[in-house]
Amino acid sequence: MASEPMLPAQFADWEPYAATWCLATEHARREQRMHSTQAQLELFYRAVKPRLDEAIQYLNGFSLDTLPQRERNLLNLALSLVEISVAVELFFNPWPQDAYPWQEFSVAY
Repeated sequence: MASEPMLPAQFADWEPYAATWCLATEHARREQRMHSTQAQLELFYRAVKPRLDEAIQYLNGFSLDTLPQRERNLLNLALSLVEISVAVELFFNPWPQDAYPWQEFSVAY
């Protein structure tokens, strides 16, 4: 029996990443980034980045306050891409080399 899709049908090709990257908090997204290999980050980035604008335009058709679950998952997946993009585009590593330990950082709002 196949599991229920996590994402809208238009983004079905991203389903292999959904369980890992549809994370609801910045903390969870950062933890996933830090526990992923650079190869895993790059694979996710290459799969999602080319259609990110399409996903944003799709989400613009919904109210943020009343997003259906699949659309909420799509938003969280897009936010995960934002979280990992610096590792792919700039650091070439999940965390910058010779930087303060990532475990010592906490997110404050």
